[in-house]
Formats: sequence, structure tokens, C-alpha cells
Amino acid sequence: MYIMWDCPSTLRLTMTLLLTLTSYNTQISNNNFVMDMSFRELRYKVSFAENAEDVITAGEIMRDIMHLSSREVSRCKKFSDGVMVIRNAENEVIDSDTINQKSSFAIDELREASNKKMLPIRLIDNLFPGDELIVRVYEDNENAGDIVPVDGPIEVVYEDEDLIVLNKPGDMVVHPSYAHYRDSLSNYLAGYFEKTGQNHVIRTIGRLDRETSGLVIFAKNRHSAALLSKQKENMSRRKEYLALCQGVFEVSDGTINAPIERKENDRMIREVNPNGKEAITHYHVEKQYDDYALVRLKLDTGRTHQIRVHMSYIGHPLLGDNFYGKEIEDNHGMTRAALHAGYIEFAQPISGEIIKLKSMLPSDMQNLV
Repeated sequence: MYIMWDCPSTLRLTMTLLLTLTSYNTQISNNNFVMDMSFRELRYKVSFAENAEDVITAGEIMRDIMHLSSREVSRCKKFSDGVMVIRNAENEVIDSDTINQKSSFAIDELREASNKKMLPIRLIDNLFPGDELIVRVYEDNENAGDIVPVDGPIEVVYEDEDLIVLNKPGDMVVHPSYAHYRDSLSNYLAGYFEKTGQNHVIRTIGRLDRETSGLVIFAKNRHSAALLSKQKENMSRRKEYLALCQGVFEVSDGTINAPIERKENDRMIREVNPNGKEAITHYHVEKQYDDYALVRLKLDTGRTHQIRVHMSYIGHPLLGDNFYGKEIEDNHGMTRAALHAGYIEFAQPISGEIIKLKSMLPSDMQNLV
């Protein structure tokens, strides 16, 4: 699959990305030490714009186009096959002695042979039209087994070679803890990876509270995790929540801009505090019922318990919320905070394809709408 990738305008060139979406496993031996390794192979073929005079180095492609971190670039350099190039035969320099001794047919054969050979390349070396850069991002697998794999309930909403998106039930923690050593979403994902013959470190991109249900992204490799995290930081990733909130709303749309901070002498509870961190929540009432409403929410920030704190702050705590809605007389059967991460939109970290995913309301909330 070929995808045109936008490059910095100062380079005045285009890049053709050859997607290689297969992970490889190997063993690296260093004296008497052997480490299980896996690597992701990224390939970029250079195609300069017409009449462009600029050149680009291997290092620039790795940093600016592949978006590899400095740590990943440095790691690639440590391996003899970490950064390689297949030169376009037209770019190969054939010395004058060879030209005098060989026929034009033989020279063409030399160029063809050279064109198929992967050669090590330095980060400062230039690439030219038709050259193909091959980068292998190595990762050790020694930490892949830190989370105990458990064969448990898991709903895969989307999966490719770089990431997997799961639909988390309510009242389930994302990561193992002392009290939830074998029954977290990560335990069940590790079990799924083991069952399907995959060997990945568990990397969560954003997380949900134990009580919150809905979509959770996990990256399958360090490179994808870094790119997905950048989407979260620059707000290019969209996420929407649905909540059941107590009371009758006077207005159907609103924005809550109120800083949030941890409550003094309480490790769990958050509160609105002028000295806290900026927190912005947008809400829209989808449907008003007698004494509660179905509300759609979007966040500009991602503070702990942000939706629960903000909705309680304006007098509409979530049904079932024992932290911020204790004053609610009728929770309508909700035994957890009625919050669901029902929509997510993001760019596939390698191809850039926009992925849009939805998750239906779980039964405990669906029964009330």
C-alpha cells in the first residue's frame, strides 16, 4: 500500500511510504548474553518534486517524517541493520575504469544488482529520488510478561498491527493493582495476546476510571505509542462521552471552565479549586427525562475525574456516583458512575488514516434511556 506523506515545506519533496506492518522476532547475542528482540520495519521511498534542488538526509526522514523520537533514533543506530538504504540504480556512481572495461549491458546489470542490495547508511547521508530508506525499530520483549496473562472477557472493537481498541466494561480497572492483580483489562489483553501468538508490552493510550465503561486504546509498540500520545497532547484525537446526570437542566448546552485539584488530605477525591489545573468540559443535553438527563460531553483537558467533578459542580452529578453525587436520592438502579466513553476519532499512527469508532451504551445505562 502506498500513501503520499506530507513533508516539511522547506524540503520541497514528497515521500512515498511503503507500509510494512509485520513485526519480527529475533535474538540478539552479546557475548554470553542473549536477548529476545522484536522490531518494526519502516520503509520510505523518496520521490522529489519536479525541479526540486533540496536534498534530505536519513536522519531527517527518521525524525521529521517517521516521527521517531531521539531515543528511538539512537536505538536504531546501535544495530548494524537498524538504518539501511536500497539505492536507486540511477543514483549509483560507476567509476570510469568500470565504464571503460564493461559494456553498457554489463553496467546496467551492475546497477540492477546494486538496486536490490540493502546497505548501511549514516544519519547524515543524503537520499535521492528512488532511494528507499529502511529503518528497523528494535524493542526488547523482556517486559512483555510483567502483566499476568488471564483468559477473561474482552471485546475487541478495532485491531491492526500497531494498536488495538477495546470496549471496557464498567467496574473494571484498566491496569493491575494490589487488589486487582489478575482481573484488570490489561490482564485480559495480555491473555488475548498470548492466545493469538502476539508478544507486546501493554501500553495504554489514555485510561478510564474503574467505574467508566467504553473505548480504550492500547499501542502495540513504542513508536505507535509515542505518535498516539502526541495526538492526545495536540488535541487532534477526539473523544466523546455519554453520561446520565441528575436533575433538570435549564440550558441544553454549556461549557464548564473550572480548575481542578486534589482535595486536601484525600488521595482519591478531586474538587474545583482556583489554585488547581485548568479544566474545560463542554456538554450537550441529548434528552431530558423527569429527574435526570442523557448528556454528551467533550473535554479540552484530561484531569482525573474531570466530568464527574464538573457535573457535580454545576449541580448535576452523575447517577450512581458515590464520590460526587452522594446527595442523589434515586440513582435509578445505577451502581456505578453512569459514564461511558462512546466515541473516539484518531489517526492511525503509521498510515495517517482517520479511524472513527463507536461503542453502544452498556445495558445498565441503556435501560434508562
